[in-house]
Amino acid sequence: MYPIFKMTMALLIALPMISNSARAEQWPQQPVKIVVPFNPGGDTDFNARLLAKYLEPELGTSMPIINVSGAGGSIGARQVYGADPDGQTVLFFHSAMLVNTASGIADFSFHDMDIVAIVGREPGGVIVVNKDAPWQSIEELMKASAADAGSIDLTTNVGATTYLIGSLINNAGGEFNFVDVGGSSNRLTAVLGGNVDVSQNPLGQILPYVESGELRALATVATNANEALPGVPTFVEAGYDGVQFQYVYFLAFPKGTDPEIIATLSAAAGKVISENQDYANELKTTYRQEPHYLDTNEAIGFLTNEEKIINGIEF
Repeated sequence: MYPIFKMTMALLIALPMISNSARAEQWPQQPVKIVVPFNPGGDTDFNARLLAKYLEPELGTSMPIINVSGAGGSIGARQVYGADPDGQTVLFFHSAMLVNTASGIADFSFHDMDIVAIVGREPGGVIVVNKDAPWQSIEELMKASAADAGSIDLTTNVGATTYLIGSLINNAGGEFNFVDVGGSSNRLTAVLGGNVDVSQNPLGQILPYVESGELRALATVATNANEALPGVPTFVEAGYDGVQFQYVYFLAFPKGTDPEIIATLSAAAGKVISENQDYANELKTTYRQEPHYLDTNEAIGFLTNEEKIINGIEF
C-alpha cells in the first residue's frame, strides 16, 4: 500500500503542474479579450485593433476589443489587474499607466501585472488649435497663456500622459488651464467644435484636419520634427527645453499568468510587428507610426526606466 500511496500523492502534486503546462501548450482555445482603457476612435484603440487583426491568424483565435474608459485609463487597467490569470484577458495600454500610478489615480502599477511586450511607439503628440484661433505659432500661444494665466484651456486627461505633457508645458513657462474632456477622440471633437482653445492629439488623428485647414498644428512633443508636418517645430526646437515625451504601447496580463502563455503572445506580436509588411503599411498610412517591438524583458527594463523619469515630475 505504501508505494501505491506515495505514487498517488506524487500524481496529485503533479496534476496542477501538468494542467498548467497543458493549458499553456494549448493556448489559446477560445477568444482572448483585449481590454483597451479608452473610448473607440483614439490612437490606443486603433493600435489595439490593428495588432489584433494580424494576431488572430497567428494565434488561431478571435481577439475582441473591449473598450473600458475612464480615469485616465485606470478603470480599464484595474479590470484586467483583477481578472483571472488564465490568459483570456489582456490589457492594451500605454505609458499613461505609469502616470496613473505616479499621480495617485491608481494604487497599482505595471509591476503588479505580467508584461508581455512593448508593441508600439506613438510618433509624438501634436499641439493643435482650431483654424479660427488667433495664435499662429507655439511662441505666440505660450506668451498669450503666460500673459493671462488660466485664460486659455488645454485639453488633458487627468492622470494620463496628456496631463504629464500639460505639466511639462506649464513648467516650461505656460499658464494653461487644464480641461479634461476624455480620450483623444473626445479631445479631437472638442477642438474641432471650438469647445476648447488648445488640444493635444496623436499625429495620425489630427493630420487630415491639419491638411484640410480645419486645425492648425503649432508644435509637437516628439524628439524630432515629423516630415508629415513641415514647418511645425518640436517644443525643444522652439526653445522650450524639457517638453518632450513619446509614449509606448504595451500588452499585459494579470499577475500569475503562465509564463508560456506570455511567451507565446509576445512571440506572436513580435512576428507581426517585425515581419508583416501589411501591418507596417497600415500603421504608417493611418497613424504615421513605425513598427516598434520590445520583448518581455526589454519591455520591463524600458518601462522601469520610464517610471523613474515620470516619478521625478511633480503633478
